[in-house]
Amino acid sequence: MITGLVVLATAVTAGTGLTACASASDPAAHSTTLASPTAEPATSQPDQEGPSMQIRLRIGASEATARLYDNATARDFASLLPATITLHDLGGREKAGPLPRKLDHGQGQNSYRSGQLGYWAPSNDLALYYREDGFTIPDPGIVMIGEIDTGLDAITHADGNDTLTITAA
Repeated sequence: MITGLVVLATAVTAGTGLTACASASDPAAHSTTLASPTAEPATSQPDQEGPSMQIRLRIGASEATARLYDNATARDFASLLPATITLHDLGGREKAGPLPRKLDHGQGQNSYRSGQLGYWAPSNDLALYYREDGFTIPDPGIVMIGEIDTGLDAITHADGNDTLTITAA
């Protein structure tokens, strides 16, 4: 039995060494990508794989660009465009405003990242998150539909009751 454990430990160590060697020779493993401070890659949440559409968010003379996730709620949101909503600040972490109609909605989640766009079904609101503060979103959760690529500061600095116009890019 002890011999079996030694053989197993040796095999695991050898396998780890081979993996490390393979990684060291892979140039992609050493490439670096500069991350934007306002938009991070989507986490591995359900239905957030790959962009389905680029959009523009305009508040006054300021503009942001975003991409929608490939999920049913985001596709339904895209069918509304162009859309104009009135924003209000919520908790110093998000700008939110009512959409013209309810959207098909999927599984909500209780967390968000700065730069994400979400759909809050109970009040039919679009939420644009600009600051993370550890707030846990209550049930039924927020359905994430996209994320801001550029111009998050335009959202952050928008005053209360600003008008947001959303169009396809």
